[in-house]
Amino acid sequence: MTERLLIVEDEDTLCQSLKRVFMKEGYEVDVAESAETAFTILAAKSYDLIITDIILPGISGIELLTKYRKQNPTQKVIIITAYASLETAVESIKAGANDFIIKPLIHDEMKRAVRKVLDQR
Repeated sequence: MTERLLIVEDEDTLCQSLKRVFMKEGYEVDVAESAETAFTILAAKSYDLIITDIILPGISGIELLTKYRKQNPTQKVIIITAYASLETAVESIKAGANDFIIKPLIHDEMKRAVRKVLDQR
């Protein structure tokens, strides 16, 4: 069975770049430009992993993680951010993130992180 990823990122260029990288790796990939859109997508389909930016229009990536994990406590999530701080890293991990990656993203690093998180299932 093909593993499914949902990428929640409001920067379209990065979002499409990640989508291409992971599709080439054989994943089924959907994208959302906001947490609100992600909730709509998640209501219709399940994912093996969610990759979300912290800074999103409207609800933040950490709020998305917190709210969605209440309904799906085993959901795997990777948080990405350009605005890393010890505070955001701790907040992400406390909310249940499986990994925390700082932008700019390196594709090989992202592929390793995704594989590592998915292998934890």
